[in-house]
Amino acid sequence: MRTHLSAPLVVSFVGARALSTFGSAASALAVLVWVRELTGSDSAAALSMVLFALPTLSYPLIGQMVDRLNRITLLIASQLIGAGLTLCFLLVSDPSAFWLVYLIQLAQGVNAGLIAIAGDALLPQVATKSKFAMINGFLQSTSQVARLLAPMVGVLVYAQAGGIGAVVMLDVATYVVGILLLIPLAWRRLGQEASERTTEGVLASVREGLRLINTHRDVRLMVTTAGACILSIGLLSSVWYAVITAGLHREAGFAGVLATCQAVGGIGGGTIGVWFAKMPERAKSGCVLALSLVGMGAVTFLSGIDVIAAAGTLFMGLGGSILIVIFATVIQSAVPEDALGRVFGGANAITSLAQVGGLALGAIWLVAFQPVFQPVVVVAAVVVLPALVAALRIRRVDSLPGTATSGAVK
Repeated sequence: MRTHLSAPLVVSFVGARALSTFGSAASALAVLVWVRELTGSDSAAALSMVLFALPTLSYPLIGQMVDRLNRITLLIASQLIGAGLTLCFLLVSDPSAFWLVYLIQLAQGVNAGLIAIAGDALLPQVATKSKFAMINGFLQSTSQVARLLAPMVGVLVYAQAGGIGAVVMLDVATYVVGILLLIPLAWRRLGQEASERTTEGVLASVREGLRLINTHRDVRLMVTTAGACILSIGLLSSVWYAVITAGLHREAGFAGVLATCQAVGGIGGGTIGVWFAKMPERAKSGCVLALSLVGMGAVTFLSGIDVIAAAGTLFMGLGGSILIVIFATVIQSAVPEDALGRVFGGANAITSLAQVGGLALGAIWLVAFQPVFQPVVVVAAVVVLPALVAALRIRRVDSLPGTATSGAVK
């Protein structure tokens, strides 16, 4: 494959992905507010977010499509699809057409998976192997900045500029600029050569992605570690409000403080994660540190002291980001380039299901035993322990035994 672009084109690729993240984050909360105002129902707003997360189950299928088709073409197409779907929100003007919102959210969830998997799989053609960690760290920090600032921007635009229409135009603008940034990469015929596309059947291709995860010992341990860590964070996130009101005896608005602390930690974690991910021999240490931070963060939720809980939430964000940077870099460094879509599809499905599972289990517990949150926090801390064992077994991240890296620099 043709690989490795000049610095300006690398910046274009990274900028397109960062803009996509910011636009989606800016519209997400505004859409929730709009749905609540349109329907008067909190459950309707919650269901719209569940439908956005549901396509996690389709990630392995998306991954095989990424390996089957040209990746830069898919990325540009996903930006066009995202803009079109966002514009469809303008078709909903009263509750009678609200069913369309559910369809849009479901389709947006699929498209978000396509953007993430195609972007991660394309990186080895964009930059040399030595730059993977730096780019992944920047993208992770950017996503946390977006998490911190973009929802406020979206809600401000919604409140001050005339409702959902203005938010839609903001989101569409980020997609359009993203397309313009990606077009120069398409001119370089980036993506994947026809001779290297997988010709397996759909199910066989999905199975091959899962087989590759299982074949490489360190990739398997990395996915296991990340899944357990994200499950723990999901459990903790599900009981935030119970911790705040019943544990810290604060108003529910204190959740904004915790969310800010987590995002700030995540920004720092993206930077620190680069140092650990750049060298294969540091991956184990980085994973152990990340898991330890998440475990300590869980324990602080039992303290009953708001300052300590806020610090623990910062630790969670820091640890989670460090692990995500290592996770992406390990896969990009170890897996053959023409199989990255399938491997990222399977790995992202596992980790996303872990997060959704953690949120769901915590919510079910609270429905039954509100406001008792302590057992969920204890389980979240305990979940980290087997992940630490898996992380300690990681040896050295390298290419899959007996396989080529399809153009990646060793």
